[in-house]
Amino acid sequence: MSFVKEFYIGPEQVRAFADLVGDHNPVHLDAEFARTTKYGQCICHGMLVASFISGCLVEALGRGTVYVEQSVRFRRPVPVGSRIRVQLGDAEPGVKGQSLVSTVIELQQGDSWKKVLEGQATVIAGE
Repeated sequence: MSFVKEFYIGPEQVRAFADLVGDHNPVHLDAEFARTTKYGQCICHGMLVASFISGCLVEALGRGTVYVEQSVRFRRPVPVGSRIRVQLGDAEPGVKGQSLVSTVIELQQGDSWKKVLEGQATVIAGE
């Protein structure tokens, strides 16, 4: 991978995202409720996790980089209070001046990392 960056997603970020997008599903916000689900704990919104790709694309490809499309496959949930890392592949030429970039997000579990998201971004690279 040509770009890697780590992030921590705590309860404050999950609450702010829930308020921003209006998704107050208790599996994300209510520990007591979440314990009754198959996850056993609060999990991050999938799109919150995926949103970390956006800033990484700008950091890797330059200011003014514009998202055109993103395919995403969620492989497993991310518990609130987790460390994740975003990995971007090398930009490959696409059509009409666009670039294709593989996108992977992994969850730290002890000393290892588990894939939680994989996909591909189509972008118009910036400066």
